[in-house]
Amino acid sequence: MLSNVFLKTLYEKRIAIIGWAIGILLAIIGVGVMFPSIKEIFGSQMAQIPKEFQGWFGENGNMMSSFKGYVATELVGNVGIMLVIQAIIFGSSLLAGDEENNVLQPLLTLPISRRSIYAQKWAALAVINLTLVIVWAIAVEIAALLVHETVGFNILFRIGIVFFLTNLALATIAYSIGAMTGKRSAGGIFIGVYAFLAYFINALAGQGDVVKTLNQLSIFKYAGYIELSSHTILFGNIVVIVVALIIFYVLGLLIFSRRDIQMN
Repeated sequence: MLSNVFLKTLYEKRIAIIGWAIGILLAIIGVGVMFPSIKEIFGSQMAQIPKEFQGWFGENGNMMSSFKGYVATELVGNVGIMLVIQAIIFGSSLLAGDEENNVLQPLLTLPISRRSIYAQKWAALAVINLTLVIVWAIAVEIAALLVHETVGFNILFRIGIVFFLTNLALATIAYSIGAMTGKRSAGGIFIGVYAFLAYFINALAGQGDVVKTLNQLSIFKYAGYIELSSHTILFGNIVVIVVALIIFYVLGLLIFSRRDIQMN
């Protein structure tokens, strides 16, 4: 029974996982094959874009002139936001959704601890996120082939690793808040608003000291996708992301293990 909670969760979400995978595949390939045209546009028009908005496209927009830069800025930073959205949706619903639908309560009558349920559902959440990041990476490679470009395996690997950890951290925060409150809307709304603000603050971090200070609270600052296209992973940044993940995982586990489960 212990392993079945993990497998059952994945089985129940199989249609949603497949749907997200197809959507991500099509979106990444669709935007990826636009690279030649976008490269020309940015090569001739970047000077006309206000300086404060050039940060969206890498430093001075020069990242858009190479496919690896395009991957880091557009296929992760912009279109890749789809994976952030799915992480929040799955994270906020896997446990709290079962409680709201009165599915969790019968499960707790079986000889299985709350901690095991919490851990196995989180493990399913991690597998879902890993699967969709792999789909994203495959889509990037397909797009590269279609436009006769290449992305070094080491670049794609390190971006993929950080992409996975960042999304899993956001998913875990949503999962934890849902576990603590029994309400999927609590985790979804909180982390959704945070991710939205963190994304824009990070994009505009160069626009003043106040924004730069606020950016210290943005998880996307520590993800640093643009830098990963030409530099190795910074260990300190990974530590920040993983520590945030662990803190919320443990906090959710402790409160979920002790609170009353609601009947709706």
